[in-house]
Amino acid sequence: MLGLPLTGLLILGIDGDHHFNTLPYYTDSGTIEKWTERAQRVEPFSLINHEDESFDSKELEGKVWIAAFFPTNAPHVAQFTKQLLWPNFRYRDESDIMTVCFTLDANYDQPEVLKKYVERNTRYNGFSGKWQFLTGEQDRIDKLIRDSFMIQRDEAEPNNIATLWLVDGQGYLRGVYHAASEDAIKDAVEDIALLQKEMDEASYERKKTLERLDKEPPLPVLGPAGHTVPAFALIASDSTEFSHRDVNGRMRIVDFFFTRCPTICPIMSSQMSRLQSLLIDRGMQNEVLLLSHSVDPSHDTPERLSAYGEKLGRNPAVWEMVTGEKEAIFDLARNGYFLTAIESDTAVGGIFHSDIFALVDSKNRIRGYYDGTSTEEVDKLMMDVYRLWITPEPIP
Repeated sequence: MLGLPLTGLLILGIDGDHHFNTLPYYTDSGTIEKWTERAQRVEPFSLINHEDESFDSKELEGKVWIAAFFPTNAPHVAQFTKQLLWPNFRYRDESDIMTVCFTLDANYDQPEVLKKYVERNTRYNGFSGKWQFLTGEQDRIDKLIRDSFMIQRDEAEPNNIATLWLVDGQGYLRGVYHAASEDAIKDAVEDIALLQKEMDEASYERKKTLERLDKEPPLPVLGPAGHTVPAFALIASDSTEFSHRDVNGRMRIVDFFFTRCPTICPIMSSQMSRLQSLLIDRGMQNEVLLLSHSVDPSHDTPERLSAYGEKLGRNPAVWEMVTGEKEAIFDLARNGYFLTAIESDTAVGGIFHSDIFALVDSKNRIRGYYDGTSTEEVDKLMMDVYRLWITPEPIP
């Protein structure tokens, strides 16, 4: 996607029309209506703001924000500012709507310069910090603009970018606009309202859920005192190593299966597929991982796992299938998750394994076991995952 100069005109939207009933996700090749792993997300960053303080992208989690790119010494800065003032003033009293500007001239835009700019333009804001202007190492800013915001700058005018991005509370790109077009800025204001509605609905659901759970005891921590799932290193369906490091603090739902299993495995895999859809619908796909272990690694090569997952509509960003050394997988099942995985002459397929889904929290503690062949049990599992998601519990 090209950086858009102020002298140009951008007509945005699907088929050239702006849609007010939904917002797409953006990818490097266009838009998609629903989230997939292709959706473009702003990578984590840490820069310096106009107060000469470190500003981390974590401070934007759960907030809708407009991203803009310009230096304060640019000829078009007044026109750019005029357009940004519109959504900023419209949402001046709402702390979860922000404006974030990235300088294109870090040598000039030192914090004291940026502070004067921000103070001039935020005197009516109901909350401090709603407008952030960021500087730092120019190479890092340029990389962020290129890789996360997919902007290719004009070599003849590298500091003339009129692209504005709308970013949702999870860091995904949800709208793009031209700073010279008043119609586009009007659309941005409307789109902010749509994302805000999504957030309000999610917040209301969290509130009602917490009210229902208020008198219930916390989910137990299962297994021996102090037990956490041990480190592991297996092989993913794309033939790369998948280890405990790749879980990266996500909750996970774990099962053990094999692709030749004619009995419970198709049911369990169907339930996993349903969980995948539920996680994506609730916007939990970045915080919860589905992790299926094959107990038949001599047959279940990465290629077979990939084909099996494709038939189920598996999204690799949400649901991983792993194989590896049989002894390592069996040991992880028995001593890591306290589930059954053994060879058996009497079991169909020659392997006996649990039909259980294990819920593991972000601290590697086992928090629940559920019958993976029961829709009712899997519904309870989903409720418990959601509960941990909205009320993360510290380790005692």
